[in-house]
Amino acid sequence: MSAPVIPLTNGASTKSPRRSWRGLSALVLVLIATAVVWLVWSSSVFAVRDVRVIGVTGSPATSVLASAAVPVGVPLAQLDADGAAARILNLTWVNAVEVRRGWPNEVILAVEPRVAIATQLGTGRGVDASGLAFDSPLPLAKGLPAIDADDFGLVAAVTIWQSLPADLRGKIVGVSASTRDDVELVLKSGSKVRWGSSEQGALKAQVLSALLQRRAGFYDVSAPELPTTQQEKAG
Repeated sequence: MSAPVIPLTNGASTKSPRRSWRGLSALVLVLIATAVVWLVWSSSVFAVRDVRVIGVTGSPATSVLASAAVPVGVPLAQLDADGAAARILNLTWVNAVEVRRGWPNEVILAVEPRVAIATQLGTGRGVDASGLAFDSPLPLAKGLPAIDADDFGLVAAVTIWQSLPADLRGKIVGVSASTRDDVELVLKSGSKVRWGSSEQGALKAQVLSALLQRRAGFYDVSAPELPTTQQEKAG
């Protein structure tokens, strides 16, 4: 019976070529990933070179750029978009803004301005549909009603103004409110209407339209089931 044959080794590594190739590939991938991170996060290749405003032009766009204070030269990946947006929203006439990264080198400031549906009496400020007064960078449209109110009264006045039928709204030049429940309308004729709160708005509008057939200096529809007039005029 012959003795078993024992293979001779010289201590050399028995690692397979496939395993060595996998290790090298992993190293290459790590190096590539590191280079990409550096390129995007730290290099000047993807740095801010231009800041553009859309949604407004002229002096409003200039104000937006100044407020955003986006630093040229900072890598886009490090841009503080939330901070820039917050600074732009400090402009009271800006309703909404989105700060976008425009790769490779641009920042886009998309601005939505507020739209004035009235003016605030005594200040000349615009008032938007939410009842917020703001400083408009441009002249307001002509023919807007003037609202004499602040805070909750201003919100109530705007809410009632928007709820009025178009034909009735066309007869009104102003609105005032000391509280949310004490809104008054000023007619083109100079007569006043005590409207009260925003409740029963549709019924109040119907009653007022009927009352306007009678010439008076004062109409009260705050309790639409029991409307009254004062200072009635002949003819």
